[in-house]
Amino acid sequence: MITKNRIGEKHYSVSDSLRYKTFDELWTLYDEYRKDYMFAKEIADTYLFKAKKNKDTVEIANGYRIFFEININIPEVALAYTDSMIDITRGVKDEYYPARGYLLKGSLLQKLERYNEALESYLTAKKYAEINKNMDHIIALKHNVAILKTTLGKNKEALKVYKENFYFLITQDTVKKFRQYYIATLYKLSDSYNRLKQYDSANFYLRKGISSSILGGKNYYPDLLSCYGVNSYYRKEYTTAIDSLKKSLELSKKSTNANVIVTYLYLGKTLLKLDNEEKAIEYFKKVDSAIHTSNYILETREAFTLLIDYYKKNDDKSNQLEILEKLIKLDSSFNVKYKKLNVNIVKKYDNIQLIRDKEQLINSIENQSRITISRLWLFGGLAITLISLAYFYYYKKRKNNYEKAYHKKLLEVQNLHQKKVSRTKDIELAPELKHEILKKLEEFEKNKVFLKNDLTLSIVAKKLKTNSTYLSKIINLDKQKNFANYINDLRIEHCIEQIKNDKKFRCYSVTSMAKEVGFNNIQSFVKAFYKKNQCNPAEYIKNTDN
Repeated sequence: MITKNRIGEKHYSVSDSLRYKTFDELWTLYDEYRKDYMFAKEIADTYLFKAKKNKDTVEIANGYRIFFEININIPEVALAYTDSMIDITRGVKDEYYPARGYLLKGSLLQKLERYNEALESYLTAKKYAEINKNMDHIIALKHNVAILKTTLGKNKEALKVYKENFYFLITQDTVKKFRQYYIATLYKLSDSYNRLKQYDSANFYLRKGISSSILGGKNYYPDLLSCYGVNSYYRKEYTTAIDSLKKSLELSKKSTNANVIVTYLYLGKTLLKLDNEEKAIEYFKKVDSAIHTSNYILETREAFTLLIDYYKKNDDKSNQLEILEKLIKLDSSFNVKYKKLNVNIVKKYDNIQLIRDKEQLINSIENQSRITISRLWLFGGLAITLISLAYFYYYKKRKNNYEKAYHKKLLEVQNLHQKKVSRTKDIELAPELKHEILKKLEEFEKNKVFLKNDLTLSIVAKKLKTNSTYLSKIINLDKQKNFANYINDLRIEHCIEQIKNDKKFRCYSVTSMAKEVGFNNIQSFVKAFYKKNQCNPAEYIKNTDN
């Protein structure tokens, strides 16, 4: 059961300078001055006053959202505003509400480590988001549930969700609309690969995440630096690890933040590798000071075991016992808290897909039963046909010996043919023929025939007046790729050239770009572009403009 906290009726003061601004103008102002608490509150007061005066339910909810954001560091007040968002939009048909209220509430409850309540909010938000087909919310909800899975140590399951989000996001506008989702996903992909000990994969996504974060969206920059430090530790690049971890600490504001505590742990572990035990112990003690039963995660457990070993080695029984007792208490509390979350996440989230599969199967069975009656008539006709076939059985049996002899002879002929084909394949192409086909390919590229969207190996071979076997072999040997990759690479290279040199082309949508360079669908285009450039078209254009 989720506790409800509502904001009671109150009067909101309206500034004369803000009175006549539209909702969009007020929101833009708030976005610009959100760090100025007093002015942000003045904007929020005006926004909510106008919304209530106009009796505009959705804008009232948006007003509560501003109050939620400016009170985010006072959890109980912020939670009350999420409940107000939910209550005011209950029964309203809107793309964002009431799902947004439940999503924000779940996110805050998750930060407060009230995980089961957070899961309840996410499940309710997911129901509304799926009804309204709101991908912003669906992506955010999947992401947050994956974080809960990571908390439970279900790293493979979490990685699967992050990858699903990533493959969707690279087909979208990651420069503006989905930028924060994209950077957050890169961060969590890196973190998951680190946890699964796939350090090269983690490093790949970390570099992309840090680059994207520097270009815009620095909220995740300290976390990415911390994760890069952890990755460098496991790659035995200890100097780089210390540099990244310390930079992350400098940029992080809250010493109780989970990532900051993990940063302390890995700074200590790295210093141990560099034989600086005294300094390492200082960082492990920082972990001890920051950790209590409500923010303890298994990842930080090692700091306590290392402290216990240190005190044992130095015969400091008093401190050894103190840390040992604290660790036992933390482990016990963790097991109780997360056991219930584990049950709920399997029962209420993972099993939803199983239930859907079951419903689809039931529908399939019902459809099958409707078809069965009509098939009975068909089977009747088949029975008559089978009786007729039985008549020919004796006749077929007599022919059996003849068939065997014929089949044996046929196999001999086929084997002889296969040997001839094999010898043909082993024959090297004549240099003159190879030169001629390569020259035709050069003309093919020069005339940009590859931009046509109906190309197949046989069609191109026909255009070049050769056969598909020769053409395929030459592309494989000379271009070091298969036909499909050869065509896709030419199209992407042309696309990059257009982006660099044609301002009008840069303004095309991704769909229009795909069609312009010969792709039949946006998915193949984005996949080929990403394979060639390690980023999607929107990112590439953004980097080019900069």
